[in-house]
Amino acid sequence: MAHRTDPKGTQHAGAHEKKSSHGLKNYWRFFAMIATSTAVMFILMYLNTYAWEQIFWSETRFYMAFVMGATMAVIMLAYMLGMYRNLAINVAVFAGSVIVFAGALWLVRSQTTVGETSYMRAMIPHHSIALLTSKRANIAEPRVRKLADEIIVAQEREIAEMRYLIAELDEGNAMPPEADGEAPAPEIVPLQEALDANVTATLDLAPMDTATLENALGSDSGCDFKMTAEGDPVLAVRAGGDGVEGVVKLNGQLVLVAASADDPVQALGGEPLATEGLTLSLQAAPEEEFEDVDGAQSVLADLLLGLRDELTIGYRGFYRCAG
Repeated sequence: MAHRTDPKGTQHAGAHEKKSSHGLKNYWRFFAMIATSTAVMFILMYLNTYAWEQIFWSETRFYMAFVMGATMAVIMLAYMLGMYRNLAINVAVFAGSVIVFAGALWLVRSQTTVGETSYMRAMIPHHSIALLTSKRANIAEPRVRKLADEIIVAQEREIAEMRYLIAELDEGNAMPPEADGEAPAPEIVPLQEALDANVTATLDLAPMDTATLENALGSDSGCDFKMTAEGDPVLAVRAGGDGVEGVVKLNGQLVLVAASADDPVQALGGEPLATEGLTLSLQAAPEEEFEDVDGAQSVLADLLLGLRDELTIGYRGFYRCAG
């Protein structure tokens, strides 16, 4: 008996294979869509950063992108089950998304992979959000405006300090852990003694506006150190009689410092600016040189504040000199 083929069966099998191939192609497009959306969401989380130099890699934001991507995969597939009918793949997608969601959320909540530099790299864009809202929000009420201005000063100072510490730790200049031991128990003292207590950790630089600088050093141009590219300077350096003079605002008061440099530019990398008990050292960041920015010469630099033998704080910002 001659063997006879069934053309309808062949056509049916071919159609089934074609349909199956098309279905798998749809799933690959679904996975590509989720992956692309996850990457885009990670980038979008940086759009509320105030300044470009405050964009740093953040492990926490990276993990949160996976939390959102896994959530989106479940929601989108649930809405489009009519288009994706492979039960085994659907179950795998739902199960895989739950696993990714749980793992990423655990990493976010536990911070188990976050160390010193990872912590600071995540905190800088977080602080930058506070700068964006505090500087650009429509605030007229005096008490709220005062609070916003205090937040701006604190966040800019902490960002500059973290940028300096990141550079220090990346270069291997970590300090040894402090010796274990309990801090002494606080004592009961009169109110005035508590108010007069000198807490050196609060001795930080504050920005100065143009009027303050002109009253202190005159209107001559010179060089300034700013903690952010667009902020007010925390140190101003001008040519003086026997060298250069500088001014800083410390604990709400202006303090004059001086060095024997010939001009303010030479204060960078030269003799520290100093007064009794206080030194201010300026160094260009490694492999950084002056560049023209809006008619001025600017360089990424570190400012090291030394207070007697009690406190040393570093800040990374911008040293700018009038063109």
